[in-house]
Amino acid sequence: MHPRQKAFPGIFVSLISLALSFFGATLSGGSAANAAGTSAGTISMSSATAGAVENLGVRTIGVLRTGGSLGAASVLCNTANGTAVAGKDYSAVSRVITWASGDATEKWCNVTISDATPFSGEKTFYVKLSGPTGAPLGTPAATKVTIYGNKGAGLVSLSAPTYTVAQNAGSVTIAVNRTSGSAGQACVSYATANSTAIAGTNYTSERGTLVWGDGDMAPKKIVIPISKAAPFTGTKKFAIAIARAENVSLGTTTSAIVTIDGGAATTSTTTGTATLSWTAPTLYSNGTPLTDLAGYNLYYGKTSTTMTNVIAVNDPASTSYVIRNLAPGTWYFAVVAYDTQAIESTFSNLVSKTI
Repeated sequence: MHPRQKAFPGIFVSLISLALSFFGATLSGGSAANAAGTSAGTISMSSATAGAVENLGVRTIGVLRTGGSLGAASVLCNTANGTAVAGKDYSAVSRVITWASGDATEKWCNVTISDATPFSGEKTFYVKLSGPTGAPLGTPAATKVTIYGNKGAGLVSLSAPTYTVAQNAGSVTIAVNRTSGSAGQACVSYATANSTAIAGTNYTSERGTLVWGDGDMAPKKIVIPISKAAPFTGTKKFAIAIARAENVSLGTTTSAIVTIDGGAATTSTTTGTATLSWTAPTLYSNGTPLTDLAGYNLYYGKTSTTMTNVIAVNDPASTSYVIRNLAPGTWYFAVVAYDTQAIESTFSNLVSKTI
């Protein structure tokens, strides 16, 4: 799997103010341009090989300028057929990539992968650099891209669109089925999201990846812990969804609602709250507008190394959240951002509060 990763710039979160640094980026940006120096540098591909499942969509291909940034530079990026054919298996690309003097940020020569004609096995094509100006070509100057076909790989779906569990049951098990084919390895991502039930209070947030081997059609299970620490009457709900299938197609049931049946209310123990607030990022580290921020995950726990409680804030416009029903003691908190593909940033540094 080759998920598209991003470097978010630093943002601020506070119980007390703290800076978040995403994917190794700093407050000044993770891809800061080099000083012009005395060398034009060289232009090359970020990798000599790349992989793409047939239903990936867009494969990002990085182009680097390294060793210097004196003067403007440019290079032509072209695709070339191998066993994969442009117009059938992928969309041909021919574009000029440019750098201004002093600019050494990574550029992109992205290719759209097509799944209009499913196939089995592997096909390849090439992304090549040529015609450099202002700086010579370095190594590698081409990337071989392998497309992994998904014909016969089948479908993956949740076993049902709704589930019900008692609050005192301890957990609920969600089955994900692979049907209609089993050719090749397949995987799919999953994640929970709050509705009236809150992660860390009524259930434990879960996200991860399920994997099937070649020929494997056994159902995979997602076990979600259910908490009775804060008893309630009536019902509360949360959602679970699957997405980002690789070498397999999504079936008809990709999301479900889980209903927790509460027991009789009991006398609660003394609890407290903690309010987190942050400034939403607006730019990538390279200075371009951040367009696919999807939300934030708030991690917390009773020690700084076991922050297993997670609250998903599925609104990129949100800048604060009140965490309730915290038992007496010291709690530790950290925040991450995530994009529309559910790719998370790294953890922020910690804040703590004693209840």
